[in-house]
Amino acid sequence: MVDDDGGPTPPVVTAAVSIGTAPLPFLAVYAALFLLHGAVHPVHPPDITNSQDGELVAGVITTVIFVIATASLVQFLNRHRRWPYAVVQLAVLGGCVDVLVDSTRGGRPIAGLLVATTVVSLVFGFAPDSWTHVGRATPSWVARLYRPVSPAGAAGPSTPSTDPVLPQSSPPSMAEPASLRRRRFSARGPREP
Repeated sequence: MVDDDGGPTPPVVTAAVSIGTAPLPFLAVYAALFLLHGAVHPVHPPDITNSQDGELVAGVITTVIFVIATASLVQFLNRHRRWPYAVVQLAVLGGCVDVLVDSTRGGRPIAGLLVATTVVSLVFGFAPDSWTHVGRATPSWVARLYRPVSPAGAAGPSTPSTDPVLPQSSPPSMAEPASLRRRRFSARGPREP
């Protein structure tokens, strides 16, 4: 058995995958709807095709897309591959942009929401930590693109501050806490004068 656990999943990968799940509920609902309209309860006129069989085919295609999208997210999360995730996210982005541009189609608010979530997911999915998550070296252009931004008005490149972000406690003192002194006193018994 091979253990491929390489440590905790970076937060950017978790964010990319969780945001990348945005289209899945819509795919699941449409798959169920098209399958029902194609096989169980036909509607007249059909929703997206010209026949009941067309609705069934659309339901099967939507179900396959749902399975592929889910598998691509799981593969990326489990450190196997990122390219299926990227292809699916780009396909969702392309489809949603098409819906946004075409004024004859409905669902523009949902398409706009999915465009935003897909873009954010792709930005997180190609962050430097995402490259190392899948066992690849981060290209220099990606490292430059994602480098920390220096504060406004600061001269020179951004460097980490030497000042602690949170206050640090002082070193331990030699004084014993009162509760510890009481326990020692009761264990030895009362001290005689």
